[in-house]
Amino acid sequence: MNNKYLHVLLITASALHRDKSRKQFQKLNLSEGQPKVLSILLSMEGCLQKELAEKCHVKAATMTSLLQNMERDDLIEKRKDLVSGGKRAYRIFFTEKGRKLAHKVNGIVGKLEEDSFRGFSDGEKEQFLELFSRIVKNLEGLEKNV
Repeated sequence: MNNKYLHVLLITASALHRDKSRKQFQKLNLSEGQPKVLSILLSMEGCLQKELAEKCHVKAATMTSLLQNMERDDLIEKRKDLVSGGKRAYRIFFTEKGRKLAHKVNGIVGKLEEDSFRGFSDGEKEQFLELFSRIVKNLEGLEKNV
């Protein structure tokens, strides 16, 4: 592996992270995309469906499909709300089952993060996350300029 290129490291790290976490999420009967929604919803419960889609970096139609399945599985509930212009929208809330599952997801992700940073000092971990966050902001800035 040529670790001089960011894209190679990103692809490799992403694939390894996805494979390790997917195995654990499958044991919880979660489909692709659902763990991310559960984890993000812990800090945004009651948000609009549109806001959740944006935070998850998925299209509105994808979020609708994910949430329909999660509602069917009694993980979330959608509550109608009126937003500007009198439009109807949905706010997303956990069910008791969904909240418990979200905490399990965060436990899995936390353990994987711990494993990922094995051998790093606290300072190295903090520096890496700070630098990587800057990369993300740079790339997000490109989206706005396109």
